[in-house]
Amino acid sequence: MLTRLYIKIFFTFWLITAAIIVGTNIVVHWFDITPEGNFQSNAYLPDDSPAKRLLFQMVGNAINRNTQQLTQDLRAMPNWSLRFVYIVDRNNQDLLKRPLPPGIMVLAPRLTAKHPYDKVQDRNRKLYGRHITLNDGNSVKVVTISAGRDEGPDRDIIWEMFLENIWPLLLVSILVSGTACFLLAHHFTRSINTLQKATRQIAKGDLSVRIGEQFHGRKDEIADLGRDFDHMTERLEKAMLEQKRLIKDVSHELRSPLARLQIALALAQQRSRGMIDAELARIKQAADYLNDIITDILTLPVQNPEDWELDDMLDLVALLQTLVDNYRDQAAEKNVNLRFQCPLDEALVATHGNTLVGVFENILRNALLYTPTDSEIRIHLDTPDDGKHYLVSIADQGPGVAEDSLEDIFQPFFRTDQARARESGGYGLGLAIAQRSVSLHQGTIQAENRLEGGLFVSVKLPAYNCD
Repeated sequence: MLTRLYIKIFFTFWLITAAIIVGTNIVVHWFDITPEGNFQSNAYLPDDSPAKRLLFQMVGNAINRNTQQLTQDLRAMPNWSLRFVYIVDRNNQDLLKRPLPPGIMVLAPRLTAKHPYDKVQDRNRKLYGRHITLNDGNSVKVVTISAGRDEGPDRDIIWEMFLENIWPLLLVSILVSGTACFLLAHHFTRSINTLQKATRQIAKGDLSVRIGEQFHGRKDEIADLGRDFDHMTERLEKAMLEQKRLIKDVSHELRSPLARLQIALALAQQRSRGMIDAELARIKQAADYLNDIITDILTLPVQNPEDWELDDMLDLVALLQTLVDNYRDQAAEKNVNLRFQCPLDEALVATHGNTLVGVFENILRNALLYTPTDSEIRIHLDTPDDGKHYLVSIADQGPGVAEDSLEDIFQPFFRTDQARARESGGYGLGLAIAQRSVSLHQGTIQAENRLEGGLFVSVKLPAYNCD
């Protein structure tokens, strides 16, 4: 997956490398920075035309070559450039057997061993000539011709030939550097993407994620970061599990004195003969509330997904139909219509015990609590991806939840209204239990506000695989 950071690193490295390659070649050519050249700019030679500089370069290349090699060099030049360069032998014949322009016929006789350099003006052209002796003993005259005024500004033949000869090398260099930058960017961003995915999993509550194995064999700072990340998540997971177990242990220990308190209350109510029933009723109400909280805390799953065995099977169609029938009387008290829609005959999912019963019971109970009178609750069951998953949605017509609290409602003890009474608001554990139970079934649960008003809670569970 190409990320913005990947693209930035890749194109930044590639453009810098390409600019260095192209810039270095241009500077070396323009300033003649070669082992044989001088470090000088064209700005220091204002009277040197391109044709004169081409003559000096041709002479420098030809001085250590023989006649045959020089002829091959001429044939290797681009066709468009040959009309600006002529090499004449001692018989005043061009090495390529071309007819000589009139200006060369004037300049060539002037070039001798005693007078090796000269130039002439032939109408609108300048001709520059140089007499040299090759390493095979033959003497030749190298003549270069400037472009005519009718051809536009004087063409820089050396520059044009440089561009024509260098572009294949530049293209290969840029492609090679691009490949290297691509691999380098991939190396950097792959590690960052691994860390990003892991942090997102932790943000969703999965503290079992580990990434150290993906950096096995590496000894750089990113590998150290990966190992530190694993150490951090291991400590966090251990602390969370210990916290959950502590809460359960404390809750379990509270049950015994709470049970004795409830028995004592029952006996006191029998013996009071109606004298202090109001006070005892308030005490009993508080004790029942405490008992309900402890029961819900003990119901919260604390197992790791790998330790949770889905050893049973459940039909969601039958379960939801049963729940709708059970809550129909309670819904009738508020004149709420429970509409169950399902095009399926059955929807089998793997489960553990009766944990999914509590999931949908909690959601439906919340919907009944908050939906107004004379309204409707819709329960819909379908398969969105050809039988691989089942999607259960429960939509009410209540006030909904603040957008910034849609994820928080699945956290333990979270209440959307902190000021409401216990009798109507519960303890904030129902949806937390539902979320953890669904997660242990490899499913997902989410809530969103309906545009027409109300809360829409959906539960997605993998379909039962008989294999």
